[in-house]
Order: sequence, then C-alpha cells, then structure tokens
Amino acid sequence: MKRVKVAEGVELELLDFGGQGPALVFLSGLGNTGHVFDTFAPEFTATHHVYAVTRRGFGSSNWPEQGYDTATLGEDVVRVLEGLGIAKASFVGHSVAGPELTWVATHHPERVEKVVYLDVRTNGDLLAELLLIVPMPPPSEPAPEDVASRAALAAALARDVGGAFPAHEIDETNEFDPKTGHYLRGRKWPHAEEQVLRGFSKVDFAAVTAAVLFLYVDQPRFGRAEDLPGFSQMDPPVQEKLRSLNARAIQRDAEVLSVMSKPNWKGIKLEHARHYVWLTNHDEVLREMKTFLATF
Repeated sequence: MKRVKVAEGVELELLDFGGQGPALVFLSGLGNTGHVFDTFAPEFTATHHVYAVTRRGFGSSNWPEQGYDTATLGEDVVRVLEGLGIAKASFVGHSVAGPELTWVATHHPERVEKVVYLDVRTNGDLLAELLLIVPMPPPSEPAPEDVASRAALAAALARDVGGAFPAHEIDETNEFDPKTGHYLRGRKWPHAEEQVLRGFSKVDFAAVTAAVLFLYVDQPRFGRAEDLPGFSQMDPPVQEKLRSLNARAIQRDAEVLSVMSKPNWKGIKLEHARHYVWLTNHDEVLREMKTFLATF
C-alpha cells in the first residue's frame, strides 16, 4: 500500500500488487475501495504490473469536502499515473468508475492502452439530473443480525452481492466497535457517495479510441418513474420530467449497445450475473479479460 498525492491536501491509497509487464489499473465502484479487487487483481500479475486505486472520500484515501465530480475524479486517476511515472496503462473499472474512466480515455487518450468495463454506469448524468428533482433516498437500515459482528456483516454482504468480499475490503469500508465487535458506520466521508452521484457528467463512450471490453449484466438501470416514492403526489410537470428521464435512460442503453458494434469494442452480456461480475461469474470474466488483454 502506498499513497499518491493528486491535489493539495489530497492523497489516494494505491495498492501495488506487483507483477511483470505493462501497467493495469483497477478502479472500484461506489462505496468500495481498491481492496475489493484484492483476490482478483493478482490473477493478472503474470502479464501486467497491477495496481488498484481508492478514490477520494473512501477508506484510507483522504476525505476532502470537494472534488467528487466526474472530471476531478478522472484527473485524480491521471495524477496517480504521473505520481508513479507511468506514461500509459490499461484500466479496469467497475460500476461508477465507468464515467471517470471514460473521461480519462476521451480527455487523455495518450494515457490509455485498453479499457475493461465491468458492468459500469453509463447514464450517470441522468441520475444526477434525477437527484435535482427528487431527494436522495435515505440509506436503508440493515437488519440487526447483519451488523452484530464483523463476520455477520461479511456474510450479509456476500449474500447481497453474490460472493465474498476480500477481508481487507470489509475492514477498509466499515468501522466496528473495538469492544463489542458491532458495526458502527461506513468508513468514508459521510457525503462522499451523494457527491459522486450528484457530480456525474455526461461522457461519450463512443469517443473512446482505445480497445474496449464491455462486460455487462442485462438489468435496467432506471426503474419506472411511476415506481418512485411519492410519485402520485408530485406536480404533473415534475411527473413529466421523471417520465422523460426514464425514456432518455432507455435510449441511452440502446445507444451504448450500438457502440459495441465499433471495431475497437467487444461487448459481452454475462448471463446469470450480478453487479459484482468478477465475484458471480469469476471464471468467465477472468477468461474474457485475459484473452482481451493479450490479443485484442
């Protein structure tokens, strides 16, 4: 574990898994740290020097009160490369890492060799628009038995996502009472997740010129507008805006699917997969990634 300065007063945690060959950098999803790849990233060290980054606001990275917009998070990634003296790298991004990684690939294409998207968010800008209309929903309260101990929380997370998180990911993203072992809170700046969501900007997946492997789960990114809490009590103009956002989200999904026909793209829909695809479909994801990194 190292720390890399990306801005005044902001250092990010960098995990260096070692390995031989060109750089391969993993970027986690929302609420996770680089440790979520602790057991997966080392499977690529035979062909790459492998790293993982924890974004600002989470885990052992600094928790500033600003800088959670897509462009700043993308610049953080570029600063990490500069801090390591790496001119160019391949990247693997999960979930909300999609927008910031796409921002890097389109604003600093000279820095990007190849891109692997792991079920990434493609309509973050629409979600940011949604949060201008409806309030951020409060976090759901966990069942008491799921937070009674570290082991209980780890088991609950494994059940929810379809596979076990690495041990250090549990410790880096959660705080426990040292006497009772009970879960206390998430290990993050309290507003970090909301600021990332509100800071999403539109990125152009079609403009990525690097070779792309797009692994995705066939699930809707937006629910029906009518299913939002309190929809029936909203003013008609607000209801219409929400229906419009839903229609645009459906169109966005179609646009991204059409991008997969580009010569530099390879899209694969993972059957029976869940959002943490390298946990639920480990062998398939590992095989597709190794083939892509070696030959595409």
